[in-house]
Amino acid sequence: MAEQTPTAPKPPAKPRKPFFSTPPGLIAGGLGLWVLSFAMSCALTIAIYKSAPQADAGEGTPDRTAMILTAYLGYTVPILVAIGGAVMLIVGSVRWAVFGKQSVGTPSKKQELDLLASINERLLLSETAKRIAYRHEDIDLLRSTINTDISNNDFDAALVLVNEIGVTYGHKEEAEEYREQIIYARTTEMETKVDRALAKLDEVLARHDFETAGKEALKIQRLYSDSPRVKDVHRKVAHARDQYKHDLEREFLEAARVDDVDRAMDLLKVLDRYLSEHEAAPFRETARGIIGKKRENQGVQFKMAVHDKQWLQAVAVGEQIIREFPNTRMADEVRSMIDLLRERAAGERAASSRSPETRSRSSDQAAEPAANQG
Repeated sequence: MAEQTPTAPKPPAKPRKPFFSTPPGLIAGGLGLWVLSFAMSCALTIAIYKSAPQADAGEGTPDRTAMILTAYLGYTVPILVAIGGAVMLIVGSVRWAVFGKQSVGTPSKKQELDLLASINERLLLSETAKRIAYRHEDIDLLRSTINTDISNNDFDAALVLVNEIGVTYGHKEEAEEYREQIIYARTTEMETKVDRALAKLDEVLARHDFETAGKEALKIQRLYSDSPRVKDVHRKVAHARDQYKHDLEREFLEAARVDDVDRAMDLLKVLDRYLSEHEAAPFRETARGIIGKKRENQGVQFKMAVHDKQWLQAVAVGEQIIREFPNTRMADEVRSMIDLLRERAAGERAASSRSPETRSRSSDQAAEPAANQG
């Protein structure tokens, strides 16, 4: 007997998928429903038009009302069929685009995860492809933005983009050149600002406003701490203050030597703001002598003004004595006379403010009695 060769087992037949559960079947079913809806609408329209003459030949209103109600109810079915077809078209199209042509029913969790992984890979591949395809345009854009940031003195943003050129695109030499350019531009800008700040400080020192100068020095050190030019700015303020104090001392001693009492008194008032008690000790005797001479001079000026009936000058000198030497016997004497002197000074001021015509008229009136007597 001939040996029978064993035949390979046939693979099991794949279960046949119902056509209308697949995306193409859903789309075809939706189109079929639209065609059916259109056909039903056409048939209903023809039926209504054929029955219209019979309704007109009858009693009129009842038959026409029944025809309108029939039309409304009749068109409801085609409309619902058309809506169903639209839903099937939308569902089939979305499922075809998302899950593929042969998907059936609701996708499993594994299919959803596979789909998401595929989408993620495509997106990453797309970004990488874009970066590769447009790398030259990206580098040109980075260069343009870096130059703009440098022009706008936005150096921190420019340094971030410089790192992008060097690390991401491998242009390390170009990145170093940009970095040196940024450092130079930042240093130049800072030096310009330091020049302006130090010039402002010099203006304050020239006014001898050392309290404001100290505040400006603190501000300069906070803002430009990286600049070596601002490290000794406080020492500069202290040196200017000491130099000004020494100049005042020399001028005061010189004014006292030549008996320039008014100048010495003015300098003594300024010195009082800068000298400590210990520093003022060597000048006490000289200051007492100047103050005594100043008081004597003002006393002489006051007495001469009263004697000469110069009431305005007497009031001015008297008020100065009260203000500068309030606890002296001279000030007490002036206080006892000052009210009377002010009244006479007011009369003198009123007399001096009269117009020339008034003074002339007064002179003519005084001359008329003398003429009559003559």
